[in-house]
Amino acid sequence: MEPPRYTILSPDGTQVNRDVLIDEAARADVVLVGETHDNPSAHHLEYALFKGILAKRTEEKSPPGVTLSFEMLARDLQGITDEYLSGLITEMHFMAPSRPCGNYLQAYRPTLNLAKEQGAPVIPANAPRRYVNLVARKGKAALEKLSPEAKNWIAPLPYEGASPTYLAKLKALEERFTKKGSKKSLTHSPHGHNKETPVPPGIDSDAQALWDATMAWSIAEALGQHPENLVMHISGIFHCQGGLGIPEHLDRYAPSAAVIIITIRPSGHDDAPPAFRSALPIPEYRVLTE
Repeated sequence: MEPPRYTILSPDGTQVNRDVLIDEAARADVVLVGETHDNPSAHHLEYALFKGILAKRTEEKSPPGVTLSFEMLARDLQGITDEYLSGLITEMHFMAPSRPCGNYLQAYRPTLNLAKEQGAPVIPANAPRRYVNLVARKGKAALEKLSPEAKNWIAPLPYEGASPTYLAKLKALEERFTKKGSKKSLTHSPHGHNKETPVPPGIDSDAQALWDATMAWSIAEALGQHPENLVMHISGIFHCQGGLGIPEHLDRYAPSAAVIIITIRPSGHDDAPPAFRSALPIPEYRVLTE
């Protein structure tokens, strides 16, 4: 398969090559990669980024210097993931309980298995969907009724809600949905899907914040567990673009971490810098795929 073509824009808008992007990423503590989940070019680049950062970080020491973190796997799967990485269980028995997304084999399996081959830790970072749904149905206070074990699978309570700028972004997305008048006509969701997953009316901001806060908490925990490692986290673009979402929560959980953002989307899809931005001084590289 011919490698995809893409344009990489630095934070100041100048075009750079992939080697420059890998060099910059390898110097960070956290690399937040935002994608549209059905973009094969994004998945190809993510694999190349992870492989390149691994090579850069292991030049001076033998243990892999990168921890791979996924939105696509929930925190309650950490034990199963570790069993698979260590070779205790087969891939079939890893996939059966881990509820992989429909394009897992093509999109994320190569990168996860590269981590397995290289001995790099993998972090299932997201909140289980059942708890996000609980917040959407009954409010964030309902999380207090969870067992101590269940609370381990989400961000510490109480977690911060969405920031005013993030709320404005969610409202703009809802308004766009309303103007389109059809679920099928909306081209992306808060979780980074493109075309496949429509956005329901009335996005619950507390439920959205639970996803973001939990992923940020997982990244912060990974930094503590493997302090010598950079964390590369892959999520939907909405969770990190413009320094909103995950970066805002991460600034509370790991304020000293050096973070960069890499957002990847098809050319022509909101090519301009995002209209909604946080005040955090986090450099963001934009990749436009063909």
